Amino acid sequence: MRRVLALAAVLLLCASTALADTQTLRFQPHWVPQAQFAGFYLAKEMGWYQDAGLELEILPHGAEHPAPATLARQEADVALLYLTQALELREQGVDVVNVAQLIQDSSLVLVSLAESGILVPEDLDGQRVSRWASFSLQPEALFRTYGVHPETVDQGATMAALRTGAVAAATATRYNELVELYLSGLDPDEIEVMPLEDHGVGLAEDGIYVLESTLRERPEAVRTFVEVSLRGWEYAFAHPDAAVDAVMDRVIQAGEPTNRAHQRLMLEALRPLYLEDEALRGPHLDRQDYQLAVSLMRNLGHLEWEPVPYEQFHQDVTQ
Repeated sequence: MRRVLALAAVLLLCASTALADTQTLRFQPHWVPQAQFAGFYLAKEMGWYQDAGLELEILPHGAEHPAPATLARQEADVALLYLTQALELREQGVDVVNVAQLIQDSSLVLVSLAESGILVPEDLDGQRVSRWASFSLQPEALFRTYGVHPETVDQGATMAALRTGAVAAATATRYNELVELYLSGLDPDEIEVMPLEDHGVGLAEDGIYVLESTLRERPEAVRTFVEVSLRGWEYAFAHPDAAVDAVMDRVIQAGEPTNRAHQRLMLEALRPLYLEDEALRGPHLDRQDYQLAVSLMRNLGHLEWEPVPYEQFHQDVTQ
């Protein structure tokens, strides 16, 4: 009997220690539930964060939950941000740090209907072009580079304005709005695609960010989150059916107006942005990509302060 009680005490102590070692992290994705976040969803569903000692809370996400503001207010411990969003936070005095760069290239394109005859940037001069106010920097840089002056208007969450002819060109990501156009019935030869990357104004996109204080106080939790998330992304591309299952669970919970076919195509469109020779391209943020973003933002007046050194802005926690 004494041995049984001793064994129970040991097990209770082990359980208490494991519980005490578990750390909680609040993660803020930067848009509505969709395949753009498949790796995180899948890693959580597989229990990998918990196995690694993290209790990960994926916060509600969408337009009403802006990731930069949530991170700045410390309502999230870690957030997914565009590189330009992170630099804007730095401009506002928020000490964010890039701890992993997931998408190394720009997915942004300007799209137009082939019948409009817009083939090169110069053809945009005087045309009505829609862009998202929060992601206006790269289109602005393109217009300035080529000295064109289109009439710019705010863009909604769909491509309806382009399809109905309300605008001559619209902004799109390769993995979402461009897929939406194809699913709406347009054939590839009915659409002209102008990648911003091809014109020297493409910038790195999704990266994982924390505050400097979080990285200083909880380095192991941050490193674990990054490592498990990368594992989730590797698994998502190797097992797309499982990834889309995890995405659709989130989509249905949130009531998002999308479907499995759209999410599967989105995941496939993300593949070349994440992978090279079937290996993840991240988590390193290229120094030149950082400098290009800083240069474009300063030239357009989006940054006034002297940017922080690259070594302070990007810290690869997996090394």
